[in-house]
Amino acid sequence: MHTPPTGLYEAPLPADWPEPEALGFGRILGPYLAHAQHGEDSGWHAPTVSARSALSVPVAGGGLQYGFSVFEGLKAYRDADGRIHLFRPRDHARRLQQSAQRLVMPEPPEEVFMTLCQLAVQVHARYVPPFGRGSLYLRPTLYAEEDALGFRPATRHRLAVAVTPCSDPLPKSQRLWAETELIRAAPGGLGAAKTGGNYAAGLAGQMRARANGFDDVVWLDALTHREIAEAGTMNLFVQIGDEVVTPPLDGTILAGITRDSVLRLLHADGVRVSEHRITLDELAAAGMAGQLGTAFGVGTAARLVTISEISDGTTAIRFRDTGLAARLYERLKQVQEGATHALREWRVAVPTPQNP
Repeated sequence: MHTPPTGLYEAPLPADWPEPEALGFGRILGPYLAHAQHGEDSGWHAPTVSARSALSVPVAGGGLQYGFSVFEGLKAYRDADGRIHLFRPRDHARRLQQSAQRLVMPEPPEEVFMTLCQLAVQVHARYVPPFGRGSLYLRPTLYAEEDALGFRPATRHRLAVAVTPCSDPLPKSQRLWAETELIRAAPGGLGAAKTGGNYAAGLAGQMRARANGFDDVVWLDALTHREIAEAGTMNLFVQIGDEVVTPPLDGTILAGITRDSVLRLLHADGVRVSEHRITLDELAAAGMAGQLGTAFGVGTAARLVTISEISDGTTAIRFRDTGLAARLYERLKQVQEGATHALREWRVAVPTPQNP
């Protein structure tokens, strides 16, 4: 476990620090970055901590010019005893490695990733909200740092971890617009990589959904524009009869850590789960037959969001609240926050002066 540099423990809170419920998401950034550089010949350098303002990204570098940038999103929670832990950080480390490999970037060793995440939390320990009232969101980002315009693998990269305290996401329901023209990903593309370009390309779809009076977008497959893929930036689940269905990881869908957590919880509860393709037409037919139950999206930032309706402008598919989503939300919240002994292996402790 890494010991933070002297004098950098627990950055003080700003004088106007809000109540946890008013933190929102991404509005307040921690003052420090935990980071490590990688050189083509020198490999990974020792992790360090700097003021956030001390790092700059070269305009000519591949991170900005060509999108050589991948990232992760994970959370740290405080349990009922005040101890802080990260939720499934090793799984996030592995996914970052897979994203980096796809973009021909150096794969950060798990130990480098873990050390940086630990450091980022340790120096922002005061930013972690009280038990049950929020979390500290970590954004590890790997980007090309070489200051050169040539289109080729960069010789210098950096992995930096920024943090933002956030409120506990409240259960909510959304109406989603099925986007039949724009696409998020295609076979052979970057859909399974957590790279900024995927999110930038998805913003237009979200704006179109809102212009049509919906909360967010449902992405469809690139070939037929009928198979459901993702709900905005979340993985999608649909209850049909006594079975819960989610699209398979076919290379166009991000392998969500929350998705995997929900699958594990469903299996543990004895719920029938299937990973297979499903079309809007099949959902509409299931709705006509009275077989549609709950639909929901899951992700690190939102945890779990209930979906009340999906529409492509012609057909409105409405889902029925069976209580499954609410039960899953509470189960997942308990596991993430350490309110249960179940799945303790998913939680990795972060030592602080109060809890060494």
